[in-house]
Amino acid sequence: MRHVLRAAIPLAIGISASFAWSLSVVADEPAKAEWPCVYRKVPVLSAATIWDGPEIKDTSSWRKDDAIRKLSQYVVSRRIKEADAEAAIKKYADGLPADTRDAKLTDLFAAILTRTNEDRKVVMSGIERFHKRQLERSKEIEKEGIELPPANDLGVTDDSSGPAGEISQLSSKEEKYKWEVRTFQEKQANIPIACEIPQLIDERAGALARAIRAEMKS
Repeated sequence: MRHVLRAAIPLAIGISASFAWSLSVVADEPAKAEWPCVYRKVPVLSAATIWDGPEIKDTSSWRKDDAIRKLSQYVVSRRIKEADAEAAIKKYADGLPADTRDAKLTDLFAAILTRTNEDRKVVMSGIERFHKRQLERSKEIEKEGIELPPANDLGVTDDSSGPAGEISQLSSKEEKYKWEVRTFQEKQANIPIACEIPQLIDERAGALARAIRAEMKS
């Protein structure tokens, strides 16, 4: 018991230090405090980034086309394999009249771009909300670690076991603190994984754009 209690101080100090970086981000770089990912935040994916076809002037008329509305929703879904999405685009293109083919495919890209940006917005907002909660939680845990009383405050030394009730209470607080730190760190490990999602969404949009351009005549 004495050895466990005597470990409380270095544990608290170590964890407090590990949170220092997160807290300095909040104080020194507000933008990074909101966006935890390594790459720069790009709120909207522009057509020019992934599209070399006709200029996208209309981004809403596609909603009136039932076929484009349904197809765009299908191909942007991350549950659909990329090869299946590309096959669906080819099938749609093959059924279009020659005189409207390029115009319809351009509308399809406009639909995909719009849906992609809607998806990105939801994902990125979710990442920011999660990161904000983690930063707030890190402050709470850091405070708990600092307030965790050293074992010697209860008279715990190599030659003394200290008041049994208070030692038991300290041990309980220490275990709770360790569990909270472990839970925090497990959640924190999910952020880099979540940060990959917007990039994967962008890559998929680029692949779909290339698939559409491959079916166009001009």
